[in-house]
Amino acid sequence: MKKTILAFVLVCVAFLGVAGAAHAQEDELDKNGALVLFNIQHKGLYSRQDAMEKTIEPPLEPYFKQVQFLKPEPPKTLTERVDRLIYGIKTDVPPEYDHYGYEIRRYMKSILTPADLINTLVLPEKIQNAKTARIILDYWKKSLLQEMQVIEKEIEATNATSTLRINYKYNAGIVNSFIPDAYLWIDRNIEFLEYLQNITGSFYISYPFYDVPDYTRREKVQKLYDAREKALESMIAYSPFRAMVY
Repeated sequence: MKKTILAFVLVCVAFLGVAGAAHAQEDELDKNGALVLFNIQHKGLYSRQDAMEKTIEPPLEPYFKQVQFLKPEPPKTLTERVDRLIYGIKTDVPPEYDHYGYEIRRYMKSILTPADLINTLVLPEKIQNAKTARIILDYWKKSLLQEMQVIEKEIEATNATSTLRINYKYNAGIVNSFIPDAYLWIDRNIEFLEYLQNITGSFYISYPFYDVPDYTRREKVQKLYDAREKALESMIAYSPFRAMVY
């Protein structure tokens, strides 16, 4: 019984010590020397001075619940098949029919929650979520390329009209732009998260401040964050992804 009580006391002391250290670290946050990294929702709305003077809430994340995916009816015409190439890329479709895009967004929606980036227990899960999104993208890419090959054969076999050929070329161009943009977006996020994992304990975040005392590491964080932001800007140009914030 005494051993049980002692163990409980030690756990409580350890917890209070961690909480106290975190609180002290927040109190010692060097706002003057810290990076101010605004999420895409807040860019242009706030300045560094605003962040110094007021509390800015973390980004509002989109909500993506798990859905039961349904198999769509087969396309009735070659024209419809061509149109479907950009479903989930440029054309919004119901989540239950957006087998790849919806799941990618669901896994990517909260990978960069600022408060969790200093949590050594949570960060590996966030990295894995981004890597899972990348695997889903691999399958989507394979499916799209296979479908494009089938369509191209059908176009030649049926001597399709010039209008259909032009429409296919346009949609294929969108697909061929989307795939590398999506990989870039996911990969830049993974690189940023993995770097933060590598320097765990040497930085502190109180959104939008990223306090990284070491100059070399601070420069690296800024570079990786900027690359991630640039990739995100390209990604939200695709309407189904416009709600993404990381």
